[in-house]
Amino acid sequence: MLKDIENANTKFYDAFENLSITMMESVWSHKDDCICIHPGWEMFVGWIAIRESWLTIFANTENIKFTITNSKIRLYQEVIAVITCLENIEMILNEMKIQSGVVATNIFEYNSYQKEWLIVHHHGSSLSNYFLPPKNIK
Repeated sequence: MLKDIENANTKFYDAFENLSITMMESVWSHKDDCICIHPGWEMFVGWIAIRESWLTIFANTENIKFTITNSKIRLYQEVIAVITCLENIEMILNEMKIQSGVVATNIFEYNSYQKEWLIVHHHGSSLSNYFLPPKNIK
C-alpha cells in the first residue's frame, strides 16, 4: 500500500514537470473541499479553483524539474495518507534558470470507486535558506 501512495505522489510531480493539466486532473480529487496552497499564493478551495491555479502556473512556466528528497509517508486508517517532502526545484523562467526549495505536504485520499489514491490537499512553503542537495540524492 505504501508503494501505491508513493506512486500517486510521483504521478503528481510527473504532471507538474510535464506542465500537463490532463495529467494533473487525473491525480486530483475533484471534490469541492480539496485545498491547494502554492508558495506565496492564496488558498484555493475546490477543484475548479485549483485547476485554474495549475493552468496559470503551466502557462507561465517554460520548464520545471523536481528532485524529491526527505519524503515521509504516514497512513491513517488505510484511507488517508500524508506525505511530507522537500521539493528541490529547477525551473526556467524568462530564459533564466532558478533553483529553489519548497517544503510540501501532500494529502491523499483513497477513492474506493476508482481504486486509486487522489490528492485532496497540497501545501507548499518556500525555504528562505535553501541549499541544493548533493547530485547523487534521489
